[in-house]
Amino acid sequence: MLQDYLHLFPNHNAKTVPTVRLSEQFLSRYPKLPREYADFVESFSLLSNKSDTTWFNSAGDFNGKEEGGFRWDEFEQQSLVAFDGDTVGQEQVRDFWNQHIPIVLSVKNGYSHFSMGVGDRNLGKIYFGEEPDYEEVEWVADSFLVFMEALKAGQLAEKYQYLFA
Repeated sequence: MLQDYLHLFPNHNAKTVPTVRLSEQFLSRYPKLPREYADFVESFSLLSNKSDTTWFNSAGDFNGKEEGGFRWDEFEQQSLVAFDGDTVGQEQVRDFWNQHIPIVLSVKNGYSHFSMGVGDRNLGKIYFGEEPDYEEVEWVADSFLVFMEALKAGQLAEKYQYLFA
């Protein structure tokens, strides 16, 4: 599946690995993960633009096994710190991130993410959020495959497509 999308990053950084499965700990937090996304994320250890400013989280990232400057849940952690001492605010942050998986992180033009809905009402939908309010997101696509096909065809809004160049 990864090979279908490598051309999206003409000067990409990519590493494939022997199959790396998502951990039971991760899957217990996100039990409704769409299979097509799980298959994709388990097919690589690194997929980023050449400048390494926009990247897909990998199964190794989600399992806590990859090394790098950003953890897969970096924006959730930043938001929790911002609400330090505000238990209601922290609970709202946790609830949001329990309903959304950050599938792409970017530092290209400030901090931003694409996340996938994994709740009953947003299952599979793709959203975009950026600093300072990571949890205020806008809908981008109805599914991961629609998102990837739009990215492949250059049909995402320019502000999204730009992040992958």
